[in-house]
Amino acid sequence: MSSRWASLCTVLAGLAVCGCGNYSNDDLDFQLALPEQSDMEAKMQLAIMRTDSAEYYQATRHAVTTFNNMVAELAGLIDLVRGNVPTSRNGDERTWGPWSLEDQPGWQIRVVMRRSTVSTTLLRMDYSVDVSPFGADDSGWVPFLAGMYVSSGSARTGQGEIHLLVSKAREAGYPVDQDPGLADLVRIDMAYDNADFPFSVSLYVEKLATASTKSGQLDYLQNQDGSGRLTFDWEGQTDTGDPLAARMVSQWIGSGAGRADLTADLTPNREGVVTTLGIECWGVDSVATYSYRIGNSPLGDPVSCLF
Repeated sequence: MSSRWASLCTVLAGLAVCGCGNYSNDDLDFQLALPEQSDMEAKMQLAIMRTDSAEYYQATRHAVTTFNNMVAELAGLIDLVRGNVPTSRNGDERTWGPWSLEDQPGWQIRVVMRRSTVSTTLLRMDYSVDVSPFGADDSGWVPFLAGMYVSSGSARTGQGEIHLLVSKAREAGYPVDQDPGLADLVRIDMAYDNADFPFSVSLYVEKLATASTKSGQLDYLQNQDGSGRLTFDWEGQTDTGDPLAARMVSQWIGSGAGRADLTADLTPNREGVVTTLGIECWGVDSVATYSYRIGNSPLGDPVSCLF
């Protein structure tokens, strides 16, 4: 699911040297409102991977890494605007660009941010990364990425959303399918809340109907003591082509010791009926202390499980 999204990121990197005009203190609201990767990524104390690390620990570690890679790529599409001079200012709106896309001849890109006041203590920022074919009027701009943020107490502390609108860009003719990381995507939606503990981040990925995995939803909670919870839901199909809906719920304490449960809806005609496929608990060394797989005798002592 990861992607370099190279052409867009390359052009945005040019913002660092292409900005013109004078930097204004009034631009700070715009710069500080942009989320950073650390505001949204999942944090888990990861032990060194061992050859005997618990299978579900490895799956949790992989899910956290995949989650954070996607967060990094979403943040990367807007991060290079931070600290750079807008091309134009219009009241509560700032624009960077447009610039031509060297890797996509005939296309241009811009970043637009709009500020609004929700209340005397809350500030809202809406931003978008737009693409447009050369020669089109203003109606030709299509949002490739759209986001918003509402402050709560301080800069970058609050609630926000980021949406990667791959199908919208595809429908407008933008060649997203040339990037292997985007070719089977419909959209990615992210919502986060870091105003207070527990911090939360939700990430939804929708793929084209031709993809083997149709969609995935990751929900992450982080507590102040370093403990956390990651829920991963996905819809796809089995090797025989039958539809499959599955869920893995992983929980851990600050040391990294934790538990994961894998369930699946194996009877779509019976709503609400799920089957436990496996349970695994592990210690701070990532080695399983208890393991259960459907159809097999459990190993270890379930009393060792922290949850």
